[in-house]
Amino acid sequence: MTDRTSSRSRWQRLLPVAAALALAACTGNGLLDDLDQAQPVGSPFTQALFKDYAYLARSFGPNAASGGAFDSDNSMPLADVDSDVADVASAFAQKALDSAKGDEVLPEPAPEDDTNAEALRQRLLKDLGDGRDKFPVDAALAQAQYDCWIMDGRVASLQSASGQCRRALDSALAQLEHELNPAPPPPPAPTAAPTTDYQVYFDFDSWTLRAEALTTLQQAILTARAGGQSRIAVVGHTDTSGSSDYNQRLSVKRANVVVEALVDMGARRDAITASGVGETDLAVQTADGVKEPKNRRAVVTLVP
Repeated sequence: MTDRTSSRSRWQRLLPVAAALALAACTGNGLLDDLDQAQPVGSPFTQALFKDYAYLARSFGPNAASGGAFDSDNSMPLADVDSDVADVASAFAQKALDSAKGDEVLPEPAPEDDTNAEALRQRLLKDLGDGRDKFPVDAALAQAQYDCWIMDGRVASLQSASGQCRRALDSALAQLEHELNPAPPPPPAPTAAPTTDYQVYFDFDSWTLRAEALTTLQQAILTARAGGQSRIAVVGHTDTSGSSDYNQRLSVKRANVVVEALVDMGARRDAITASGVGETDLAVQTADGVKEPKNRRAVVTLVP
């Protein structure tokens, strides 16, 4: 239907079959019988429209499924309702048959002077233009629910059903628009920055590097090159055994031996700073005079 006049004229043409349609709920004759014999062709969208409109047409009959979004007062038999309701059922059946032929079936015109309904129709038309080929089933459902809202809304006894269809329309449009404009995926979790602190450990009262310490320092050099770090800080530490003065000197020796190893591995000497803090910054807190291996260390920090 392209406008209100054509919609009404088609309904007028269908008036002679309204009574027959009421009987068709029981006898299987008329438009409902045509629906049963229809072989839908055309695009996936028009075929989906056929199914939705056919369901709407049948929802008034005694054989209609109950509880669906398109049910009208629990599927009232047409014999029990007035001709206006029969006209609505007939119009749904005709829309279904037109869709089955692959014809273009437009959504009903909005009521005159109802700017909100017209705005919703324009929104629907845009979504149909964007989505009938990509998401034909959901697009057809949105159109059928729109027509259910508009067409049922013209009949006083179908106002409750019209309200149900409007709520279903809101959900259908939201679903279709979500498919057309999916939310962007969440940004990837930030990649953990490469470790910039490296620790090497020493034997008791020693500043000689172990073999595993050299491996650790080599990894620090490779990381600095890959990450573009321009400076390296080395800090020596000791445990709490021995005097604090002795431990201070020992921590500096440990820092210096690490510097020499880094330079041998390719680091620039002027890019390295070295210091010792003795027993003042313990990795493991202990009492004085405790030989704790984890405190006998040098920490190498890569600085951007």
